[in-house]
Amino acid sequence: MQGIQGVIFGQSEPVNPPSLGMPLHWMGHLNDDITLALLYSAADVMVVPSRQENLPQSGTEAQACGCPVVAFNCTGLPDVVAHGETGYLAEPYDLDELAKGILWVLEDAERYSRLCAAARKRALHLWSSEVVVPQYMKVYEAAIESHRK
Repeated sequence: MQGIQGVIFGQSEPVNPPSLGMPLHWMGHLNDDITLALLYSAADVMVVPSRQENLPQSGTEAQACGCPVVAFNCTGLPDVVAHGETGYLAEPYDLDELAKGILWVLEDAERYSRLCAAARKRALHLWSSEVVVPQYMKVYEAAIESHRK
């Protein structure tokens, strides 16, 4: 695939950046929601190559912007990515499989459109404030009630 570029955020460019066979753009730390949303919306795929995660916010945020996620099938990542529906889960720590997942997301325009729509729909269903706030309220109310007893 021609024209592929990588955008890396969350850290500044290291002294000896890796050579990944494509231009890399180092965005550093992004602290505002608008910039993050613009970045996720501009991306074709979000790659989360984490080895340890609970519920990676970068994956949930990317999907909320309609960006499919490719990650390893380990730790909390299967809670974020519905394999084959909102992205791709590669065998843990297998970089060739991760690359295969990126290609799978991007190579078919019709599938890519379905992945984008499903990612957005799933994010709204699971992580929107309309869903999460009532869940927190129930926990807080139960804690207050148990304290009263």
